Amino acid sequence: MSGTGGRTATAIFLFAISAYFAVQVVLRLTLGGAFETDEAEMLVMTPGFQLGYGPQLPLYNWLQLGLFELLGRSLLALSLLKNGLLWLTYLLVFLGFRLWLPAGVAALGALSLLFVPDIAWEAQRATTHSNMLISVSAATLAAFLWAMRGGSWPAWVALGIAVGLGGLSKYNFFLVPVGLLTAALTLAPFRARILTRRALVVPAIAAAILAAPYGWMVQNRDLAFSSVGKLRLETDSARAVLPDGLAMLPGGMLSLLALPLLVAAVAWAFGRRRAEPDPVGPLPALLLRAGAVVAVLMALGVWLAQAGTVTARWLLPLAFLAAPGLFLALAPRIGPVARRGIFAAAAVFAVLVCAGLTYDRFKEGARRDVDFTGLPARLAGIEGAEGVPVIAEFYTAGNLAAAEPDRRIAPYLPFAAHRFAGGPVLFLMRETVPRDLAAGLAQAGWPPGTEPEVLEEGGFTLPYRRSGAEMPFRYVLARTPAVP
Repeated sequence: MSGTGGRTATAIFLFAISAYFAVQVVLRLTLGGAFETDEAEMLVMTPGFQLGYGPQLPLYNWLQLGLFELLGRSLLALSLLKNGLLWLTYLLVFLGFRLWLPAGVAALGALSLLFVPDIAWEAQRATTHSNMLISVSAATLAAFLWAMRGGSWPAWVALGIAVGLGGLSKYNFFLVPVGLLTAALTLAPFRARILTRRALVVPAIAAAILAAPYGWMVQNRDLAFSSVGKLRLETDSARAVLPDGLAMLPGGMLSLLALPLLVAAVAWAFGRRRAEPDPVGPLPALLLRAGAVVAVLMALGVWLAQAGTVTARWLLPLAFLAAPGLFLALAPRIGPVARRGIFAAAAVFAVLVCAGLTYDRFKEGARRDVDFTGLPARLAGIEGAEGVPVIAEFYTAGNLAAAEPDRRIAPYLPFAAHRFAGGPVLFLMRETVPRDLAAGLAQAGWPPGTEPEVLEEGGFTLPYRRSGAEMPFRYVLARTPAVP
C-alpha cells in the first residue's frame, strides 16, 4: 500500500475506533440506571491507594481511583476508564501490527477483536478487570512485535513494563507472554531476536513492578485468594481423568471464537483468491501458535487444579491471540471486496452492540433498571439500623454507596469482619447472595462457628423503573463478636 493509502487507512481506523467508543460513553451516560456489579465493585473497592484491595489485582482500581479524584465517584468516571481501555486495546494491536503489515491489513487484524463476544459485548455491559486484561495484553503484543522488529533497548524496556503491568491486571494475563514467547521460539524469524541478552531486561523490570503488590498478596492470603471458590476445585483425594472444568473448556473456547470463525469462513467462501505474492509474513503463525499454546496451558491448568467449572471470560487470552491471527492469515487469501465486507460486518456488529445494550438496559428484570434511590429509606426503617455499618454483595453495596456515600459499607470479603466486628452490623442479602447469614459471616471474615446476636431480621423489595416487578432483599441486623 502506498504511503498516502496507508495514512488514509490509518486515519479512517483511528476515527472509527475513537467515534465508536465516544458513542459508547455517551450511550452509557444517557441510559443511566443502576450500576452493574463490576461498576458497583469499584465504588466500594477504591478507598484510596493500596497495594491490594481484594481478590482482584489492583491495576484497574488504581486507574479508577485516579479518575474518581478528577471526576468524582460518578458514572462518567467509570465509563471513561472502561471505554478508554478498550479504545487503547484496538489502537495498540493496530500499532503492533502496523510495524510489520500494511495499514489495511493491520486494521483488519485489530478489528477482528470486535467479533469476540466477551470483548465487544461483555466488556461494555459488565466487566472491568477483564478490560484491563485485554488492554495490557495489547500493550504486551505491541511491545513484543516492536522488540521482534528492531530489537532496540526501548522496545525491550517497553515489553518489561507491559508484562509487569499485565501481572497487575488478572492472573491469566501471563498466558499471553508465555504463549508469544513459546510460539516465537518455534519460528526462525523471531528465534534469533528472543535469544538475546537484552531480553533479560523483561523479567527484571516485570519483577520490580510486581514485587510490592505480590508481597501484599503473600501477607494477605485470605483476602487475595478469597474468590478461589469460583473454580469449584475438587476436594476428593482421587483425581478425575476428566474434571468438569476440562469438559467445559471446548464449549468456552467455541463461545469466544464461533463468530470470528463464521465471519472468516463467509469471507473466504465468497471472496477467496490465490494468496498474494507478498504474504503477511510470520505474524499469523506467531499468533495462532501462541493461541494453541494458551489452549494447551489452560487445559493442563484446569486438569491439575481439578477445576469444576470454566467460564469463557477466563479464556480471553486465547481469543485475544487467535482471532487476529485468523484474520491476518485470511487477509492475503481474499480479495478487496471480501475485506471491505469484513469491515462492513464489523460496523454492523458495532451498531448491534449499541442496540443490544439499549435493550439490555430496559428489558424485563434488567439489573440496571432497579431503582436504588429508595434503599436508604428502606434501611432507615429497620429499627436499630441507623448509622450501623452495612455488609452487602458488590451490586448492592456499590449502589448503596452511590446513594449514601457517607455510610460505612463493605462487601462480603474477609476484611469486613476486621473493620466492623464487635458491634452491630446490618447484613444485606440479595435473593440468595449469599444464601444465608452463616455463609455471609464466613465470606466476610468471621471464623467458623460464629454465632452473632440477631437483633432484627426481615425483608423488603426495591422496584424496577419500567416494570411492575420488584427485586427482593433480606436483611439481618446482628451484634457480631470481635475477631482475633
